[in-house]
Amino acid sequence: MVAGQCDSAVVVASAGQRLEPSDALGPMVIGGCQEKDGRYDLAFATYTDFANKYPRARRVAAVRALAQLALRTQATQTAKLALARESTLTASAPQPSTVAVLPVTIAGDSTLQPLSRGLAELMTSDLAMVRNLRLLERVQIGALLDEMKLGQSGRADPSTAARVGRLLRAERLVQGVAAITQNGPVRLSATVVRGDGNVRSGAQANGTFKQLLDLEKQLVFGLATELGIQLTEAERQRILRQGPKNLAAFLAYSRGLEALDGGDYRAAAGAFRAASRTDPTFQAAAQQRQAAEAAPAVAARSGDVVAVARAVDQIVPPLEPAAEGALKQVTVDVSATVGDVAGPNSIGSTVSNPTPESQGIWSVIQATGIIRIIFRLP
Repeated sequence: MVAGQCDSAVVVASAGQRLEPSDALGPMVIGGCQEKDGRYDLAFATYTDFANKYPRARRVAAVRALAQLALRTQATQTAKLALARESTLTASAPQPSTVAVLPVTIAGDSTLQPLSRGLAELMTSDLAMVRNLRLLERVQIGALLDEMKLGQSGRADPSTAARVGRLLRAERLVQGVAAITQNGPVRLSATVVRGDGNVRSGAQANGTFKQLLDLEKQLVFGLATELGIQLTEAERQRILRQGPKNLAAFLAYSRGLEALDGGDYRAAAGAFRAASRTDPTFQAAAQQRQAAEAAPAVAARSGDVVAVARAVDQIVPPLEPAAEGALKQVTVDVSATVGDVAGPNSIGSTVSNPTPESQGIWSVIQATGIIRIIFRLP
């Protein structure tokens, strides 16, 4: 690969993957060659597929960082091309069932501005649970807004939103507004804008700052109705289960997204680390922390995957077991040994953890653990 012989490199890496599918070097070589060929979309899919299948693999942090960098490069190129061909895209039909969530407009406490990205990311993740909807990545939307030099006030204009939707080839676009004060009432609202400029009456949720995470779920349920979708009970439960459970963790995560989009990987890693420490079940924070910690080493040693892997080994610790969660349906049965007496009762629990699928879409994997508590008599 380093010598530029990507045809041979991909053949060898593919053969290696069949022998050791959980070895990160395989997708790093294949994805790297796809990047050399300008196919950042394929590289992103290669990296994310591996990270989803082997979330605890050694060097998965490097793969996550490569995925983020490939997505950002692809998004920037696509945004430039879309603006250059805007007249052609305007006449093209949007991609069916595609939804883009703009950064939420924050009105109120300026210190809460990072929630603009955090709330949009959470809404995107929740709406991705809905059948037949395809959600665009936050990075894709942000790259286009940056190229258009659109600030918060520009994004609030429905006609501008419709233009953004056409450039993204999104069938519908969600505009959110959050009036937030930490010691007062909170009001969330969102409207759905179609490519032709038609605006549907929006969903709303009102409450207090402490209820912010619950209010976001209410807003998503209202948005589903505005999108013409009747949620199943299973979809409602998946939406309620996924995402952060701690408001402080969500605030730290939002700051991490803001730093990440600004290219400050050190600050991003610190914020994501604080988020996952505050809420160990918040898997997205733990995974973003890995990517942010590995990104500087990946960017500095572009093209030499072995050097990248070794550098990441030195700086990125593995995910904590509590943060990663149970990712496979498995039954753990601790058998009694001689001298042990098993208690009469077993404890059964069902845990669900969201994990991102290819192209950033999330799903929920059910995991059941049965723990038999054993007491050793004196």
